Amino acid sequence: MLLPKLNKLIEVTQIRGVKVFVHWSVFLIGALIILGAVEDAPLAFTVLGSYYGVILLHECGHMVAAQRKGCAVWSIELYPLWGITCFSEPYSQRDRCVIVWGGVVAQALVAVPLLVWVEVFGYTRFQAMNAILAIFGFFSLSTIAINLLPIRPLDGAIAWPLLPVLF
Repeated sequence: MLLPKLNKLIEVTQIRGVKVFVHWSVFLIGALIILGAVEDAPLAFTVLGSYYGVILLHECGHMVAAQRKGCAVWSIELYPLWGITCFSEPYSQRDRCVIVWGGVVAQALVAVPLLVWVEVFGYTRFQAMNAILAIFGFFSLSTIAINLLPIRPLDGAIAWPLLPVLF
């Protein structure tokens, strides 16, 4: 009997020439959640897609910043609770700071307008759309706050000490 390697990554797509890999456990957890929510599987699928969309959006922010700073970006890896963008060493501490902040800025550029929308207009009558608004808005803003804590391996461990370099 062949068992999958526990560190197995599966290529799912490419974004701007960068391969995106997903850990096998993401698929397993997703399938279990959808099976457990069989009464409303489409909503469960929307929630899962939005959740991983937030992680991918964050990693794409790192990717774009790294590419703009002249770094080679090799891959994006998505895991159940986090993502990793693999790129070459930046030329300077300032470039590293810009790349680290790129993920947070990408999330904020999506989250803030959605939060304003919900505050001004409220939620819709569509449950799936409300889930997307909540996850890409409120949940995303929460993950920004957590990710900026100055604790390794979170971005805040690198972001805050390098912030003075920008000025």
